Amino acid sequence: MGVFTSVFDITGQPAISLPVHHDAATGLPVGVQIVAAPWREDLLLRVSRTLQPALPWSGRRPPVC
Repeated sequence: MGVFTSVFDITGQPAISLPVHHDAATGLPVGVQIVAAPWREDLLLRVSRTLQPALPWSGRRPPVC
């Protein structure tokens, strides 16, 4: 996921990529990227903390080929 957030890291904007869904056909995770203003990492962490219980992903695993 770092490749998608690195542009924002260079510009000083904190960004996070979160897996929020799984594709029904492939079982692979689908993510959303959230970007905040410079020095607003706190906002990203609060959003992530809110989404975690609403969209739990830690127990999900894609099928092994």
